[in-house]
Amino acid sequence: MCRLYKPAKGSSLYYKINSKKAFLSKLNAGKRYDIIHISAHGPPKNEVGIGNGSTWLAKPEEIEVTNHRATLVFANACMANKKRMAEAFGGARYFLAPTTEVEWINAALFSLVFYKRYVVDGNEMQSAFEYARKRTQTSKDYPDYWE
Repeated sequence: MCRLYKPAKGSSLYYKINSKKAFLSKLNAGKRYDIIHISAHGPPKNEVGIGNGSTWLAKPEEIEVTNHRATLVFANACMANKKRMAEAFGGARYFLAPTTEVEWINAALFSLVFYKRYVVDGNEMQSAFEYARKRTQTSKDYPDYWE
């Protein structure tokens, strides 16, 4: 989670999550953040959600009743970019997530390049997004930009 007062002066908070209850609790804190970045695993086949890949999966119905508030929710989890998941994070202005089973190194690289341009350099979100897609060759993993 990140608070951006000025792009180059962002302060980040890190939370290690060990359970679905802890994940939903952090989303339900009612605090306002500019960015909520979720580094997790996407759902198994035919499901929609975000989890740890083995013991828990938070489903859209559970997420949408939380009191999360952010400008951007970046769910860096494979296959998390489903319409239903984006709707669950409806409290955010933007929802960003891969549409494929993206390799962890590609997801990490995309994140680094995106945040460097958006947070550190202060570029517009769309510009940072497009730059990261092109520079990291992840166009197939991250969909076209939309608001």
